[in-house]
Amino acid sequence: MIHIAVCDDDPRMAGEVEHLILAAGKSSSEKIEISLYYSGESFTRALKDGCCFDIIYMDIELGGLDGITAGQILREDDINDPVQLIYISSYEQYHVQLFDLRPSGFIKKPVEPELFKRKLEQALHKTIRTRGQNRMNFLAVQQKGQELRIPYREILYLESSIRKITLVTRDGLLQYYGKLREEEQKLPVSHFVRIHQSYIVNFYSVKAISAKKIVLVNGRELPVSDKHSQSVRKAYLNFRGEMA
Repeated sequence: MIHIAVCDDDPRMAGEVEHLILAAGKSSSEKIEISLYYSGESFTRALKDGCCFDIIYMDIELGGLDGITAGQILREDDINDPVQLIYISSYEQYHVQLFDLRPSGFIKKPVEPELFKRKLEQALHKTIRTRGQNRMNFLAVQQKGQELRIPYREILYLESSIRKITLVTRDGLLQYYGKLREEEQKLPVSHFVRIHQSYIVNFYSVKAISAKKIVLVNGRELPVSDKHSQSVRKAYLNFRGEMA
């Protein structure tokens, strides 16, 4: 699924852009999900709540938090580096200010449908291509109807209990329904290992390791089951060799 955000404080304009996306996206092989925001504040709150987007259409002249400041907040997080930020404005004098935000395009209002369609198709193709090149950078998690993308480097471990996954990161944790076996298949075997029926650990978060337990950098101790002890040791030696 490709996630697109539209941020414009004019509901009529936001609706027009949404309509153009839906019309142009009919030919895409990927399903498209659109989120509308009517202020820079609501858009940045969504970012801080963990929402991730592939393509963003951003008005510059927003009341309150403007589109340039919202773009700066977006780019502060490295996970948003691949996001294609396309500005929409009635004015063109902002080009110098937009340089550091690495916009993928600029569309002048009033929007010309054919030009919009052409730029959207280019953005969709780039998103699909980029995903193929960077498919091992994050774990996609479905929670409360939205997709969260958790960078692998931020994950300490995953714990399973009665169909619920607890994903523990350096900054906190989140819970969602799923099977640990399915999450294991999504994670790179070079960095993650199943140590127990209930646990998957990121080797980058390991402080100490023995045959019976693993101590993480946050001080948490996790058990290594007899069933997984040998495979954990082998995987860890491979990991250390890779790091040497």
